[in-house]
Amino acid sequence: MNFSNGPDLEAGAPTLITLTLDAGGTVLKGALLVNGEIVPDSFMSRPSESQGSASNTIASFAGVCLHLLSYYTAAYRPLRNNDKIRIGFAFPGPFNYEEGVALLQGIGKYEALYKLSVRDLLREKLHQLSSHTPGILTDLLASAEIRFGNDAHLFGLGVGLRFPSERLICLTLGTGLGSAFVENGQLASSADGVPLNGMLFAEPYREAIVDDYFGRRGILGMAKERGLLVENTDVADLAEAAKHGDKETLELFHEYGRRLGEMLLPYVAAFKPDRIILGGQISNSFPLWDDDFQQSLGEFTLPVIQLQDGITDVFKGIHRLFENTDGHPSASLQN
Repeated sequence: MNFSNGPDLEAGAPTLITLTLDAGGTVLKGALLVNGEIVPDSFMSRPSESQGSASNTIASFAGVCLHLLSYYTAAYRPLRNNDKIRIGFAFPGPFNYEEGVALLQGIGKYEALYKLSVRDLLREKLHQLSSHTPGILTDLLASAEIRFGNDAHLFGLGVGLRFPSERLICLTLGTGLGSAFVENGQLASSADGVPLNGMLFAEPYREAIVDDYFGRRGILGMAKERGLLVENTDVADLAEAAKHGDKETLELFHEYGRRLGEMLLPYVAAFKPDRIILGGQISNSFPLWDDDFQQSLGEFTLPVIQLQDGITDVFKGIHRLFENTDGHPSASLQN
C-alpha cells in the first residue's frame, strides 16, 4: 500500500471517512473516501446478493462496509473515537431514498428487500457486529450515518465536478436507462426540457416508455425481432459480434443509436446542454453507434463523452450526499 499518496491526515484531527457502495444488480462495488478524496487502492467489487434473501443482501452490504473501514486502518492509522464515519449508497429505483426503503419489484434485483428499510436492517446488522466483536471499528460502524441516492443522479453529481460550470445530460445505460440533468454542478429539476426529477425512464417513446427501449431489455428485444437472439445471448455478446464485423448485429446498434438520438432530441433542444455524458455497461458499445446518435440530433450535435471510469464519478456523487441538502436527490422515489 502506498501511504504517501493518500489524503493528508493531521495529527490528532478527526478524519472524515466515507464508505461508498454502488449496489448494482450484478456487481456490488465499493470505495473509501478520506476527507473527501477517493483512495484509489480501496476500490473493490464482489458479486452482488441482489437476488438473494434480505438477510444475505444486508450481510453483503455490511461485509463491504467492514472491509472498507478495515482497509483504512491498515493503510493509514488506527481509528479514533472522534473520527466520523458515513455510509452512502448508490441504489437503483424504485426506492424511497429519503427513508431508505427499497421499492424494487418485478425487475429481477433486490426484490427480497421490497418495502423494507435497508437503513434500519443495515444498522441492525452493524450493531450485531459491534456486539459480537466489540471494538472502536465496529462501534464507529454501528453509529455511522447512512444515506441513499439514485445511482444515475449520483453519477450526474459526480460528473458535475468535472464540468462545474456547464449544463449536462448524463445517461447511464445498463439494465435500464438512468438519467440526470445537471446545471452548474447541481441537479436540475425545474429547467425547461427537464422531465420530473430529471428522469427519462418513464417518459413516453414510440409505443411504450423510454426504459423499454434503451436498457438491456430494449437491446435484447431488438435482437429478438431480428432473429439474432439465441440462448444465453447478452448485450456484450451482440456488441462483440458487431465489433468483429457482423453486419446484422452492427445494424442493430446503428438503429439503437438512431433511436436514442431521436428520443433525446426534444430534451436537448429545450435544455441546451453543453455536452452529453454516457456511463453504464451498454455505453461501452458507444463506438458502434456514435455517428448514428449524432446524426439523429441534427443541428443540435454537441460533444458526447463516454466515461470508461464512470464508477469514480458515482463514488464522488455519493460523497456529495453528505455535503448539504442542495442537489440532494434523496427524495426521488423512482428509477
